[in-house]
Amino acid sequence: MNDHNATIYDTDNPQPRRRNWGWRTVARFALVAVTLGLVAMILWLSRSILTPFIIGLVLAYLLVPLVGKLHHRMPRWAAILVVYGVAFLGIGGALFAIVPPAATQINEAVREAPQLYDAVRGQVDRGIAWFNSEAPPEVRDQVTTQVDRIQATVRENATRYAQGVGEFLFNSVLRIFQTLTFLLGFLIIPFFLFYVLMDSAKIPAAINKMLHPRIRDDWWNTLSIIDTVFGKYIRGQLILGVIVGVCSFVGLTALNLFGFNIRFTVLLAIIAGLGELIPVIGPILTAIPAVIVALTSGVDAGLWVAGLYVVIQQVENNLLVPRIVGDTLRVHAALLMALLVVAAQIGGLGLVILSPALTAIGRDLFVYYHQRLQEPPASPAAALAHVTTDAEPEDKRKTRQKAQTHAAAS
Repeated sequence: MNDHNATIYDTDNPQPRRRNWGWRTVARFALVAVTLGLVAMILWLSRSILTPFIIGLVLAYLLVPLVGKLHHRMPRWAAILVVYGVAFLGIGGALFAIVPPAATQINEAVREAPQLYDAVRGQVDRGIAWFNSEAPPEVRDQVTTQVDRIQATVRENATRYAQGVGEFLFNSVLRIFQTLTFLLGFLIIPFFLFYVLMDSAKIPAAINKMLHPRIRDDWWNTLSIIDTVFGKYIRGQLILGVIVGVCSFVGLTALNLFGFNIRFTVLLAIIAGLGELIPVIGPILTAIPAVIVALTSGVDAGLWVAGLYVVIQQVENNLLVPRIVGDTLRVHAALLMALLVVAAQIGGLGLVILSPALTAIGRDLFVYYHQRLQEPPASPAAALAHVTTDAEPEDKRKTRQKAQTHAAAS
């Protein structure tokens, strides 16, 4: 045989065996490695202008399911145009409704920051005076010591943090606007996104041609696990952010109608919506500025706003999250809080936002490949079913098993 990788059979042993790799196989792998290395180097050298295309790919990933559903009723190009129209109208309407009042309130907040600080400080001083008059001496001494330590830490780090944030913002703005190609990249996002969405259905067939048949199932199962967790989590967090932002605005406006003078309602609602992207601690952090602003109008207003945010959080956790995000993550809150600290130390805010999804993906991939590498190995379908079964809630799993048992018996 001329092919050094051909399968040969031994007459004494019916099991096939393979010869050592020939130079053609080594050369082919070297060609692939060199090509991938060159592509990675080009991407790394041009990373400063790739941001628009990365944004385009993220938007394509988020919009592909919607385009796919509409494609069943109309041509794909028409489905893309419908999605474009709805997105532009929604984003344009939201910007028209949000940006002007938000900009006004930001200016007012910056201009009135000293007065806000004095008002909040007055409320705090009154609370401290009440505490000093009512609390036992030993408790008062312990609390005073801890408060002094916190204030000293904040004073030591406030200047450094402020300088770091200022330098980051300045450098970011400078990098964005110093090159015309970056702005041009954002102008071509709609066209780039259109072609990606148009040909997204052809991508699997093209990838299949490049994959060896032995690894195709594992490849697509791996992508399925990643897409199931990551896609549902990201889309769910964006939807929850919009809902929480709207509910916060409605709630704060309603409190104003009942006589409370709570300012910066649009700005606080935006902060609440964005904070929803930060797992576990995001809602707590976004409630702090709202309560502080409300305290400038009195202790009663601060308590009502705190209660409003607690109600919104309870409704979200018990009603919205199960229906929007579901049981995809299955990461315990205690473990998640520890992971958030680690993610913040390693990768900053971006990794903090993605850490729940990345943790769940890592867990499911471990389960899948643990099944595939056991002896004897589970089939790709069985390994994937093991992952999806573990992700299924207990009540639904029992219902499904009873239905399967009943169907088998009948």
